[in-house]
Amino acid sequence: MKRTTVLRMLSATAAFAAPLRASAQTLAPYKIGMTFPLTGPLASVSTEYIPGAQLAAADINRTGGVKGHPLLIVAEDTQSTPQGGVAAMRKLVQVDGVQAIITIYTNVVTAQMPLADELHVPTISNILTPNLVSRSQYSFVHQATMESTGPVLTSFWRAQHVKRVFAFFSDNAFGQQFSPLARAVAQAAGADYTPAFLDLTTSDYRGIAVRAKEYAPDAILVAAQGGQAETTAIRQIRELGVRAPMYNAAVFFQERSWREAVGAYSEGMYFAGVAVPDGVAHAFIAAYRAKTGFTPDYNAAQLYDMVKMYAAAIAKSSYDGQAIRNVLATSTGVPSVFGGTISMGPNHYTITSSVGLWQVRSGRLVRVASS
Repeated sequence: MKRTTVLRMLSATAAFAAPLRASAQTLAPYKIGMTFPLTGPLASVSTEYIPGAQLAAADINRTGGVKGHPLLIVAEDTQSTPQGGVAAMRKLVQVDGVQAIITIYTNVVTAQMPLADELHVPTISNILTPNLVSRSQYSFVHQATMESTGPVLTSFWRAQHVKRVFAFFSDNAFGQQFSPLARAVAQAAGADYTPAFLDLTTSDYRGIAVRAKEYAPDAILVAAQGGQAETTAIRQIRELGVRAPMYNAAVFFQERSWREAVGAYSEGMYFAGVAVPDGVAHAFIAAYRAKTGFTPDYNAAQLYDMVKMYAAAIAKSSYDGQAIRNVLATSTGVPSVFGGTISMGPNHYTITSSVGLWQVRSGRLVRVASS
C-alpha cells in the first residue's frame, strides 16, 4: 500500500473536530495517537483498521466531544518495526503532546512498553500475545487472546475427537510465545501437537506443508498474524492436498485483504475469537461501509472500542497520561461495538463475553461455539 494512499485517508481526520457545536471559544483538541505501519508490506492494514478509530472520534465529536474538546486522531508511521514504533511514539508524545496511544503488533508493543512507562503515557493494542503487557504499568490490550479462545478450542476439539494438531506460527517472538499456549490447548483436548514456524521473509512454505501432510493431522492451527506468510501458507497447504479442518487463531476472515488473498480456500475454515456481529453493530458497519466501501473486520471494531475507552477515561479524569492510565486500569462498563461492555482485567487485558468459534459456510461466518 503506497504511503500516499494511507496519508490521504488520514488527512481527513481533522474533519472529525468539525461536528462540535459552535461555541464562543473553540477548545483545543484532545489527541489520540496511533503508531501504525503507514509504509511497507503491512501498510494495507492501516487503511482497514484506522477508519474504526476515526469513526469513534466522529461519533464522540457529534455529541460534543469530551468535556467540550474534540477528539483528533494523529498517526505516525512505525513501518511495523520496533525502532519505528519507539520513534513514532516519541514524536507523538514529545512533539505533538499526545497523552494516549493506540498501537499494534507484538514486536512494536514490546519495544514501546518501557517507553510508555518512562513517559507516563498509556498504550492500548490489539496484540494476540497473552501476558506480555502485564509487566508494564502503562500498557493495555483489547483483544481475544489464547487465554480466552483456548477453552473454546479445547472443548470443540474434544467433541470432534481431534487427536493430532499441526500448527503454523510466525518465526518471531509472537510465534515462540504463542506455540506453548497452543500446545497446552491441544493437550487439554487429548491431542498430540507438532508446531512449525514460517520465515516471514520468504514465500515458499511447501516444505512445511509436506511435513503437515505426512503428520496426517486431524486439525491444522494457523497463527501467523494474518499477514502474507499466513495467507500464502494456507493456499500452499491446500494446494498440496491437505484436507484436515483448518483453524485460525483470530477472525481474519472479516479482513478484506486476508479474505481476498486466501480466496476459496477459506470455505470451511474455523476462526477463534471475536467477530463484528451484524445485529449488534449495524450502525458501525453501515458507517464503515460508507467510509471505506467494504465491511469492517474485528480489528477495526476493536480500534473503535479503544477510542471509546480513552474517551471514557478522559471524561472521568483529565487529558493527562497518568490520569488516563489510572482510570483504564480499573475501568468497567464501557459499551462495546461487539455488544455488552468492556472491563479491564487485573493483567491489563480486557474481559469480553463475545468470544466464540466461527466457521465459513457458503462464504459467510456462522458461529458454531461460544465461550
